[in-house]
Amino acid sequence: MNSKKITTFSKLVSSVFYIGYFPLRGGGSWAALFCLIYFILLRYLLVDFFDLSENLFLIINLIILILYLPLGIFTINRSISKEDPDPHHVVFDEWVGMYIPIVILEYNLFAFILAFFIFRFFDIFKPYPINKFEELPKAYGVLGDDIVAGVFTLIFVLIIESFIELPVI
Repeated sequence: MNSKKITTFSKLVSSVFYIGYFPLRGGGSWAALFCLIYFILLRYLLVDFFDLSENLFLIINLIILILYLPLGIFTINRSISKEDPDPHHVVFDEWVGMYIPIVILEYNLFAFILAFFIFRFFDIFKPYPINKFEELPKAYGVLGDDIVAGVFTLIFVLIIESFIELPVI
């Protein structure tokens, strides 16, 4: 594969099919929102329409999540520079971070929407120790803080669900 194809592929993936280039601000929010929509539609198609079991759907999504990591490292490293180590158009990290809680949580649109807002809070404000993962080199830092924000989001939603019965939508 020549370098032009690698660059185009990296730009396509790291910007999540050019969502990172949307003219509206908040590319990370758009990527997280599209991740949520993608997951809901994928679940509807595979589980509800094709009658795939919930357990198999979970396994497929866990495999996808694991594959996102080397894909993200490869494409993000080719989309960043020393001058701009975390450009605004690189939003694959938000996609991966949002994917973590929605894959693990029980299917509930209310919980997913709650997870979206909690994830965006963690991603934007980066409280300790999330901010420490930004200091990792290259794509590891770009992805690291969002992965930890996704794990924190999952934990927070599970804690909220243990105290409050969320409406099922």
